[in-house]
Amino acid sequence: MRASRIVLAVALQRYVDFPPVALRAREVAAALARAGDSAVEVVTVEAPGALLPGLETAEEKLGRFVRGLRDQGLEAEGHLLTGRPAERIPPFVVHCGADFLVIGSHSKRNLLDVGIGATANALVRACPCPVVMVWPTREESARARELMIPAYPFIFPYG
Repeated sequence: MRASRIVLAVALQRYVDFPPVALRAREVAAALARAGDSAVEVVTVEAPGALLPGLETAEEKLGRFVRGLRDQGLEAEGHLLTGRPAERIPPFVVHCGADFLVIGSHSKRNLLDVGIGATANALVRACPCPVVMVWPTREESARARELMIPAYPFIFPYG
C-alpha cells in the first residue's frame, strides 16, 4: 500500500525535552514515509496558557522536532493546534487526507487510562484512517510511574 500522507501526532511537553516515545514515533513515521514515498505532517496540540519565562515556545520545539525528519531527507511540516488533542487531531487528520496516523501512547494519568490512554483511545475511535500506536519501553513506563507514584510511603494527616 502506497501512502501519500502520514500524520504524526506528538505530545511535546513544555518542561522536558522530547519524550522518548515521541522520538520513537518519529522514527516509525519516518520509516512509513520512506516506504511509501510520503510526506509527514507533524501535529502537536497544546493547552492555552502562558509559559514560564525562559522556556522554549511550542513553535520552537515543534520546529526542532520536524527538523529531525527533514534532516533524513523527508518532506515534513509542523502544525501547532490549541485545545484538547482528542478533539483537535481527528479533524486535522481528515483535513490532511491522511493515510496513517502515528501516535505514541504514554499517558497513564489515572487507573482508567492504564489500558491504552484516554487520548490515544479517543484517537483510535475517531480517526478514519489506520492508527499506528508506538508504546513506551518498560524502562520508560517505570520512570513515568516513579514520577507519579513516589517510592516513599504516603502519610495522611487526617487519619
